[in-house]
Amino acid sequence: MSEEIIEEDEIIIRNYRTSDYEATLEILRELSDKYNIGLKEDRWRESSGLRQFKPNLKRITLVAELKSTGKIVSMGMIEAVKNTLGQYIGYLDNWATKKEYIGLHVGKLLADKAIQILQSWGCESVRINLAYTTSQKLLDVFAKTGFKPIITVLEKKF
Repeated sequence: MSEEIIEEDEIIIRNYRTSDYEATLEILRELSDKYNIGLKEDRWRESSGLRQFKPNLKRITLVAELKSTGKIVSMGMIEAVKNTLGQYIGYLDNWATKKEYIGLHVGKLLADKAIQILQSWGCESVRINLAYTTSQKLLDVFAKTGFKPIITVLEKKF
């Protein structure tokens, strides 16, 4: 494994399995501790990341696993939702990489695969929802890959 970046042939990108539960929960905890993503551990169950197909919705959770060790180092959920105009919009949600692998291109490799899957599902675009307080550095990272801010979403919690 390279010290600067992880190459595509060093990881396996695959669907979530229930045996990935502890590893994905650990990654979500790290993200929650750093960015307060609103993780409610009692709601993230072994089956939470399994494939779901419903009318107008397709969703799977992908994981990136190191070939050399079998360690899960990144995860993300993808979904395709048909909007009211009949267009499928793809979403990258709950994207997270273990702290020690951030900056090693694991997240990029996972996102590239996710986008390929979303395109194969017929999505016309892909969106990433970010917190309003997202850093400019993160916005710049996404801008380099072709993502542009298009909407601001307001939310009221109950």
